[in-house]
Amino acid sequence: MKTLRLPLFIILTSLFISAGCQRNGHQDILISGKATIQNNLTSPVANTSLSGREPGTCNPNAYIIILVSETFVNGNWEWIWSVQNSNPGNGNNGTIQDLSHWGMQFRSCFIWSSVVSAAYSGNAITWTSFTPEYRTDPSQNCLTTPVLKFDFGTTGSAKSYYKLVVSQDYPAGSVPGYYKSGANTGCCIFNFTGIGCPGGQEE
Repeated sequence: MKTLRLPLFIILTSLFISAGCQRNGHQDILISGKATIQNNLTSPVANTSLSGREPGTCNPNAYIIILVSETFVNGNWEWIWSVQNSNPGNGNNGTIQDLSHWGMQFRSCFIWSSVVSAAYSGNAITWTSFTPEYRTDPSQNCLTTPVLKFDFGTTGSAKSYYKLVVSQDYPAGSVPGYYKSGANTGCCIFNFTGIGCPGGQEE
């Protein structure tokens, strides 16, 4: 009888340990899956894609640039964009420094003389107007061809707003832009929804 109890005890103990290991393994999978879901929900891809980047390397997702509106106002078309830092910080450990300034290029269909005015704002209510120019921006070296420069940046996670008024109707389209930030975040070229060309012209 004693000889039967010992093997039975060993078998039961082995089954208990095995079940415990399987349960722990299952919990690890659930925790891993939860972390993945949370990472996917933490706003822009930039937050996760930045890890491991060297200071000053180009990250086209550093700032969230959104075409807020394109409105017909007093015979002209008013375009407004918002820009927001995707992960504010000092530029280390995946964070993004405040934007210094940014700008955009136009496709060949764009007629510069159609530009009426430009302005920027920290709240989309009070605007600061400036005389827009289409020329190179010597303060950075990632885009050396003519650009319209908005010389106004961001602070922390607050959105900044940028307005361009033109006298001609253009469709929205994917166009090149650039940003200039601090030494750690640097400058970069990216595409965003801006003033495009009829028929989706790319040049």
